[in-house]
Amino acid sequence: MKFFCFASLVSKLFRIFKSFPMLKSYPLIWSLVLFALLPFNANAQMFSVDDENEKQGNPFAPYIRVGIQPVDFEFTGDPAAFSVQNQTDLSFKGTVAQAGFESGGFNLDVLVGNNLTDIDNRKFFGLEIKFTNPFYLIRQERFGLGVPLQVGTKLTSVRSDDVQSEFSQTNLYAAAGITSLLYFPEKFSITGSFMPAYGFSTASGGFVGGNVFSLKGKARINFFNVIFGRNISLGYDYIYDSYNVDGEEFDYDLNGHSITLGVSL
Repeated sequence: MKFFCFASLVSKLFRIFKSFPMLKSYPLIWSLVLFALLPFNANAQMFSVDDENEKQGNPFAPYIRVGIQPVDFEFTGDPAAFSVQNQTDLSFKGTVAQAGFESGGFNLDVLVGNNLTDIDNRKFFGLEIKFTNPFYLIRQERFGLGVPLQVGTKLTSVRSDDVQSEFSQTNLYAAAGITSLLYFPEKFSITGSFMPAYGFSTASGGFVGGNVFSLKGKARINFFNVIFGRNISLGYDYIYDSYNVDGEEFDYDLNGHSITLGVSL
C-alpha cells in the first residue's frame, strides 16, 4: 500500500514540475529525480515495514520540509558589461519560500520568490538535488563524527520584467567536509555538517559556462513521536554560491539562510 501511495506522489510531482516550461530544458535534473526517489524509498521500506516505532525513532527518517530563506543575490562582475540599453544587473535582497523532501542521503529542494515573498521586481526560482554519503570515523552508540561526500546539481534562475537581463545557471558540483550526529533513542537526534563545494555551471543551451565555489552548512534537530506518531524536525541551512561565469554579466554571489520545519512520513 505504501509503495502505491509513493508512486502516486511521484506522479503528481512530475505533473507539477512539467507545468514549469523552464524545467523541460534540464534532462539531467529529471534523470536524477527518477534515479533518487525509487531506490531511497525501497531502502526505507526494507528498514521499517515490520516495526513502525523503529521507523519513527530513525534519525534518517524521510521528511517533508517547508520554510523560508532570506536571500542576498549580489552582482560581482564589471558594470560595463551591461552595454545594452535597458539592461542592468539583477541584484536583490529578499525572502523566498522553500519546500523540500529529505530521505537518508537524498535531498530535493524547491525555492520560489516574487512579489508575494517580499522580492520587489524580481522572480527567483531554485531547484536543487543532492546525494550525501557520510563516512563515520568515530561511531559510537549515541555519537558519530565523520567526513561526508556529496554530489548534486542546482538550477538557479533570476528574472525581471523590467530589464532584458536574465540569470539562469545549472551547476553540477561535488563537496566534502565534516559531519556529526548525536542520537538519543526515542527522544531526539541532532545532526550537523559543513562542506565547501566546487562545481561547473552552464546556462540554458550550454553556450555560457564557468565555475562555482560554494559553502554549505546544515543543522537538524529531530524530535521523535511528537504528533500522531510523527517526528518533528527543526532545520537550518547556510548557502553561499559564488558564480565565476564567462562574461562579466553573469558573476554573482548568492547568500542564503534557510529556516525550515519538517514532518516525518
